[in-house]
Amino acid sequence: MKRYNPKVIEPKWQAVWEKSKIYQATEDKTKPKRYVLEYFPYPSGAAMHVGHVRNYTIGDAIARYNRMRGDNVLYPMGWDAFGLPAENYAIKTGISPQEAVAKNVENFKQQLMQMGFSYDWSREINSTDPSYYKWTQWFFLLLHKRGLAYQEESLQWWCPFDKTVLANEQVEDGRCWRCGNLVEKKALKQWFFKITDYADRLADDLDNVNWSEAIKAMQRNWIGRSQGAEIDFSIYEKEKKECLVVHGVSGHKRENWFPWLKSTLGSKNWIVKVPNMPTPDHPKIEEWNKTLLGEFEEGAIIAGHSLGAPAALNLLQTANKKADGLILVAPVNPRQDWRHLKLKYPEVNWDAVRKFAEIKFDWEKINRLAGRITIYYSDNDKYISVSSIDFYKKHFPNATFKFLIGKGHFNESSGMTEFPEIIDNIEPKIKVFTTRPDTIYGATFLVLAPEHKILNKLSISKEVKDYIEQAERKSEIDRMETEREKTGVFTGVYAVNPANKEKIPIWVADYVLPGYGTGAIMAVPAHDERDWEFAKKFDLPIVQTFDQKDADPKQAYTGEGIVKNSGKYNGMTTSEMRENVVKDLAKRGQAKEKVNYKIRDWLISRQRYWGAPIPIIHCPKDGAVAVPDKDLPVVLPEIKSYEPSGDGHSPLANAPEFVNVKCPKCSAAAKRETDTMDGFACSSWYFLRFADPHNDKKAFDKTKVDFWLPVDDYIGGAEHAVMHLLYARFWTKVMYDEKLIDFDEPFTTLRNHGMILAPDGKKMSKSWNNTIEPDNLIKQGYGADSIRLLELFIGPWNQSAAWSVEGLGGTYRFLQRTWTLIQEFLDEAKSKKQKAKSIGHNAELETQIMRTVHKTIKKVSQDMQELGFNTSIAALMEYVNNLYKLKSKHNFTLASEAWKDALIALTQLLAPFAPHITEELWAELGQSGSVHVSNWPAWNEELVKEELITIAVQINGKVRAELLLPADVTEEEAIKAAKNDEKVAKNLAGKKVKKAIYVPGRLVSLVI
Repeated sequence: MKRYNPKVIEPKWQAVWEKSKIYQATEDKTKPKRYVLEYFPYPSGAAMHVGHVRNYTIGDAIARYNRMRGDNVLYPMGWDAFGLPAENYAIKTGISPQEAVAKNVENFKQQLMQMGFSYDWSREINSTDPSYYKWTQWFFLLLHKRGLAYQEESLQWWCPFDKTVLANEQVEDGRCWRCGNLVEKKALKQWFFKITDYADRLADDLDNVNWSEAIKAMQRNWIGRSQGAEIDFSIYEKEKKECLVVHGVSGHKRENWFPWLKSTLGSKNWIVKVPNMPTPDHPKIEEWNKTLLGEFEEGAIIAGHSLGAPAALNLLQTANKKADGLILVAPVNPRQDWRHLKLKYPEVNWDAVRKFAEIKFDWEKINRLAGRITIYYSDNDKYISVSSIDFYKKHFPNATFKFLIGKGHFNESSGMTEFPEIIDNIEPKIKVFTTRPDTIYGATFLVLAPEHKILNKLSISKEVKDYIEQAERKSEIDRMETEREKTGVFTGVYAVNPANKEKIPIWVADYVLPGYGTGAIMAVPAHDERDWEFAKKFDLPIVQTFDQKDADPKQAYTGEGIVKNSGKYNGMTTSEMRENVVKDLAKRGQAKEKVNYKIRDWLISRQRYWGAPIPIIHCPKDGAVAVPDKDLPVVLPEIKSYEPSGDGHSPLANAPEFVNVKCPKCSAAAKRETDTMDGFACSSWYFLRFADPHNDKKAFDKTKVDFWLPVDDYIGGAEHAVMHLLYARFWTKVMYDEKLIDFDEPFTTLRNHGMILAPDGKKMSKSWNNTIEPDNLIKQGYGADSIRLLELFIGPWNQSAAWSVEGLGGTYRFLQRTWTLIQEFLDEAKSKKQKAKSIGHNAELETQIMRTVHKTIKKVSQDMQELGFNTSIAALMEYVNNLYKLKSKHNFTLASEAWKDALIALTQLLAPFAPHITEELWAELGQSGSVHVSNWPAWNEELVKEELITIAVQINGKVRAELLLPADVTEEEAIKAAKNDEKVAKNLAGKKVKKAIYVPGRLVSLVI
């Protein structure tokens, strides 16, 4: 008899499969498609361990099973090969990432191939190949064109020792996780993808995918959509504040929005001055300035409208006093050429206007004295040209420019009698987002995030500044830890609660984060757990604003109730008050309904070398210019040093031949962007490229993508729930909006598998020195099939389990028994040259065999539909045991055809789990082609039905019932069924059974 030898069988069939290209997929529309995919793997230099193998074994079992069921299966593989490990290795060894990755890919691919996975290797892709990341760059430019990719300055964690940006997760107790040094916040210009524009769709469309509720919940929590209100809390001013408004030519204090501003601010402890300028129709600079100097007090806010803007600038430089802010509304450019405007708009006194062109401005002085500068423009202002915007942008580079819709020249003829937008720049306010506006009467203090911008405008002590500095060293994960003790500091400044007008203190605390809501909260300690803890520690007032039945007075109550301590709202339900208080505050311009999100825009840029270059050229004249499509890809150059520069730039900044280019727009000298893209960019669309991997004209052909996509089975761990999976969904929705594809969700079914742990129950890790490598097990003779079987048999596929050496021995012995059973059948058939058919030889045995076969086919088929790999394998083990029992009683000669059918079915049912041995046995049983493209066996329902027999039940010799039970019922099962029968139980009531006798197939006798 031939011996089972995986070392011979497995390489043999791997070579056959590779040569025959049996697993290559085509767009065959005659079969239902099935796209099976595992997460895009990073080709690590370390050997693949059995923990990794489970991921691919699950995918392969699904692919092989569905292929045999007649589906057109696409099951590809490729490499997500950008990332820090290769770059750090290059820094350490001098070996380029390109060379290291190529070697790693070769090694990883060999490891996958020796496991016998049925990948379509003709579709292999690599994210570091320019032919691939050319299209990643193309998608970047598509996002840029749609306004979804933008660059702005952002504070990031920075390790001065490693000279790199760190993620929040990489900061532990204010120190770098890698080197242990203190980290700092560094302002860097970063590129972002505007994923927040898609927040609602990303949340809502989770209802349309077959994912676990746990993963959906993680994404929903990450998106963090919440319905509430944004409420304005004004800063309490001890003394009256002043605002000086300068009107334009032919202006008057009773015109435009000036009376409204005076009335609105006057009710809030403000003095608003709008002096009428002498000879407004024929302005004289000296007289206007003399009037303004008489009105201006240091620390006031100055607002200049139209020609009043250059007049306000002249006032600042001649008064030589600091203002608290400068607001310019539709400002006229005093250097403008007025001649064509004079012809176009003869109603304006342009000769008077021209006099303002004679003023000489000291821009450095004005910037120093002005405080915060805000400039308003309208989209339909016929008097203000682009030259005005350019003029003020040049001289006020740090100003805030606001462009409003439909405001004309911001005067009465444009319908402007009110100007609520200007209030935000005059009166300091703190905007607060809350989901519980019904608790506003219980807001006894405000808490700001240490990064809140208003802190720069407040007079705060050294103690507050020190606290802010310490807080900024902590990661957001540290700050969000609910168990840690609350810290904070009082600013010395107060706000006014808009609901009850009470003065409340403003605190700074690190449990408030800058990225969620507005970076400020109204603290309601009676109804919020974190606020309760904070108030208790710092002895701050706690005011309950609704009755709470059965509530614990020693902790915050966050439920609903009947409102109290809330003025006119008392007696309402909390839901009624929520609606009414927001409406009332909105009428006063102090609140508005708002939906808030936790999710932030995706920071895409990295100051590292090993990533896809960002396809942007920076021109001094034209700004950030997209690289033309014809010039893609922007190829990552090979460089000498991969060390980060330490100044916030990637190593590419030191490659002048890469950096220095001409602007695609104006041909002037320009510089390339030297940041590279986050690796998640390349993995956000690779599943689409697999549908058309060799297309050099476009990223993919729409027809091919729409044929294969979305992915039917996406397999991997839960660790990417809120990064890769979210980013891939975002990119897919953008492509759908661009009509590049006909679907907007990339993965129909997500399958998150459990981990294979080390035998000691710990996670397998090289650092723990507890990894088990399949290469070594294969060399020891166990073979890939035994490993694959254990990966799936060790427990439910979606639960973690510890690796078992004994279990591996068990799966090997099972395969050996399977091999031996079929070899014995083949040997007996050869020795006796048995050619006669079994029909008529032993019909009862044949029926027994076929019933066993069809029961197993049904069991395995139904379990495989639910991915019950472990129960399927258990059923096959039981099947082999049953076949051995039948063989020991009858041998193979009496029903040889039935035996052959049973063994052929065994190879087919076992094929998705153990592809090598089954391919060998399939061939030895004389079957043509490959078992892996044979038709999955079907069961005959008649043969699956249980054969029932009638069993009488006697009590003290009298028949009391008859039972229909399976023919193979055991003694224990028969007696139990008898006692549970309703008639029998009635006769046994209150009596003890002294003896129970079972006559197999006929009778149960009970003696009482």
